[in-house]
Amino acid sequence: MKITGRHLVVTAALRAHVESRFERLVRYDLKLSHLEVILSVSKLQHAAEVVCTVQGRRIQAKSSTSEMYATIDQLVDRLDVQLRKLKERQVDHKAPIKKSARKILRPAPPKEKPGPEIEVVRPARIVLTVKEATRRLDPLPGSLLVFTERSSGKLQILQRVDRDQVVLIDLS
Repeated sequence: MKITGRHLVVTAALRAHVESRFERLVRYDLKLSHLEVILSVSKLQHAAEVVCTVQGRRIQAKSSTSEMYATIDQLVDRLDVQLRKLKERQVDHKAPIKKSARKILRPAPPKEKPGPEIEVVRPARIVLTVKEATRRLDPLPGSLLVFTERSSGKLQILQRVDRDQVVLIDLS
């Protein structure tokens, strides 16, 4: 980084301020080469200019206010905007889609409206005989009892259809 002054002596404090402000440009992960900062004073107007090269591109920014420190801050902000745009162009750059791939792409199906929320319940597995399961089944029609059959070890479901009718659903 080269810092020069026109009609101005670049003090150590001024140099430190410039260097500390330019450190925040490191976040863009771009290599700034030939960074040249020119500070100048003309009557009561403080001006700053930066010229640098990033990946072979020349970038420059100018700023001018009534205070030198504010001018430096404004200059770094302007350079920041240019570097951000450059970086976004690199990130957004994608390989072009082939014409054949465009024909295959179909519009996404419309999203369904969310239905009722489903609650998952995992009851403890009960090991019973079919007779024991029939006795435990609730007398109301539509009642279900999930159990593991004692002799076979299979998972089965018992459903009461009517008051006197029970159906055994074998899952295997």
